[in-house]
Amino acid sequence: MKAVTIWRAGKCFPAPSRARLRRMTAAAAELAGLHDVPGGVCVSFLSPAGIERVNEDFLGHHGPTDVISFDYRAEDDPGFDAETDASGVSDDADPSIELIVCPAVAYEQAVKRGLPYAEEVALYVAHGLLHAAGYDDLNPKAKRVMRRAEKRVMAGLRKAGLIPPMEYKDSVE
Repeated sequence: MKAVTIWRAGKCFPAPSRARLRRMTAAAAELAGLHDVPGGVCVSFLSPAGIERVNEDFLGHHGPTDVISFDYRAEDDPGFDAETDASGVSDDADPSIELIVCPAVAYEQAVKRGLPYAEEVALYVAHGLLHAAGYDDLNPKAKRVMRRAEKRVMAGLRKAGLIPPMEYKDSVE
């Protein structure tokens, strides 16, 4: 599956290997049950101010959040009519699924939960992809089902060694 990553998370959150981020995203999509997604997945890692703007503009919510998921597969978008290669994915096709992730929120939550920062970022990618796969967390029963799916996806990423190392720099020179 095609995966594109964009890292604009700020100076305190240096970008990890983009190739490793793409491999993690593609694997997480497969583990979430997203097979044969035309156009692939795009993940943008934004600062709190960046994700706050997206949150307000598209969801009407105030403040930064952890992850926002957009699924464009159902839209009648002429961008999806581009010719495809043998794998069924076009280099010209727009992404079918877009995730916006905030590493700063991931870092805060990782500290609170006593987890590695990289694991929290990977969890947000998994969570957003599971939403695109049809999972929801709006009621207690659905939330339990989604949490089990998150654990399954994260276990698969860990087992394959696909969570890239990430760091937080408290001070930037």
